[in-house]
Amino acid sequence: MRIIAGSLGGRRLVAPRGHATRPTSDRVREALFSALGDVSGKEVLDLYAGTGALGIEALSRGALEARFVEGNRAVARALRENLARLGLEERAAVLETDLARPAWPAGADGAFDLVFLDPPYAGDAGARWLTLLGARPWPERGGLVVYERRKGGAAPEPPGLTLAVERTYSETTVTFYRAAEDVRREGKGGA
Repeated sequence: MRIIAGSLGGRRLVAPRGHATRPTSDRVREALFSALGDVSGKEVLDLYAGTGALGIEALSRGALEARFVEGNRAVARALRENLARLGLEERAAVLETDLARPAWPAGADGAFDLVFLDPPYAGDAGARWLTLLGARPWPERGGLVVYERRKGGAAPEPPGLTLAVERTYSETTVTFYRAAEDVRREGKGGA
């Protein structure tokens, strides 16, 4: 697994042994960031961060800073190792918390421009976190949630968020949600 582009493009990431993570593939990350466009200056939150591939890719492409939220201690240790190896400690923080219960993690305060949500495919954690995100304050310049899930089924429709775009890559569907406030302010429902 490697960073696709930006100042750290081509650098490799470490992942813990076993099946504790399901990293977003290079191909899906490349397509996802192509759809996102410029992320320079963005404040990023990476929920179910795993190795940190999504948030680190954003930092490599110019995001201002990132908060990584991970519930597995061994995975969080690998994530911290990735951040240290890449010299990103000053622009990033790893928050360890139990993600199984949908409660806002301590240390993840503030309004984020970009939120990555990549929960386990089994269960309803994604829908619960989307509902929590829909109730959060968003910055004036807008906000976007990128939700990764298994292909198939309808995308959740959480209050406070509006589905903007959905793309499927092999067995993965990536859904982009905009903060409903952004849509009302602009007077349109597109991405």
